[in-house]
Amino acid sequence: MKFIFQVLATLALVTGTASALDKGILLGETFGGPHGDKYSDLDLVSPGQIVNSITVRSADRVDAVSLNVTDLTGQTTILYHGGKGGDSETLQLDQGEHIIGVQAHWGKYYRKTRLMYVEFTTDKKRTISGGTPAVDADRMGKDSALEGYQLGGFVGYSGNELDSMGAIWTSINPVV
Repeated sequence: MKFIFQVLATLALVTGTASALDKGILLGETFGGPHGDKYSDLDLVSPGQIVNSITVRSADRVDAVSLNVTDLTGQTTILYHGGKGGDSETLQLDQGEHIIGVQAHWGKYYRKTRLMYVEFTTDKKRTISGGTPAVDADRMGKDSALEGYQLGGFVGYSGNELDSMGAIWTSINPVV
């Protein structure tokens, strides 16, 4: 009987887009390639945190992404991944606004897989994007937050540019 419950629990995790981690934290799909240095905000995010803004640095490709986050103690942190090239664009979120959608396009640059384009969408239908959209649908991906969740951080690989990126979805409300 215990084995059956283990199988059912595994199926529930595999069939969903997001993987459950700690209570109130989900890991989304990662887009791009395994080049550069691995990064993860998993130890820095928490359910109920407030995302104040998102920044995308880009030119032809995506150079970096960052989130300005305030935790439950009131401490503000910048979660920055990637290089310093490209132009910087920031979307300041309104009170009660949350990033709920991610789109990424990737391709080869000097034989390495890089993110070519990213777009983030809020629950107020505002967007921020950077890079050059791909034409090959096989190298495009989208991920969305489950109801009650928001973009809270990132996982992936980066160097001078962003090689890959996955969303860490956090519960909008604190989890007790």
